[in-house]
Amino acid sequence: MDLAQKFKQLRTQRGISVYKLSKETDISENYIRKIEKGESQPSVLVLEKLLKRLGTTISEFYNESNDVLYPTAYERELIESVRVLNQEKADAVLHFAKLMAK
Repeated sequence: MDLAQKFKQLRTQRGISVYKLSKETDISENYIRKIEKGESQPSVLVLEKLLKRLGTTISEFYNESNDVLYPTAYERELIESVRVLNQEKADAVLHFAKLMAK
């Protein structure tokens, strides 16, 4: 899968419109649409900014196995905190995080 298809698929899976992504990243809707059509190749900085809003990193985006390769210090702290919770509390944290991502 090429960058354009993969990017559009990620955005739609996250339930984020081009308009919303544009407003939250200060990258024009037109440019995002060109990326999704394969008409434009974003710079690393632009791609990183877009992917950050979509909840992933460049390395995770290009990783075919969907494994988290390089969690940030914040992500590691969050994972470690959730691991010590019982299942019910861990499920509640996950549910809350999903609600907030919408």
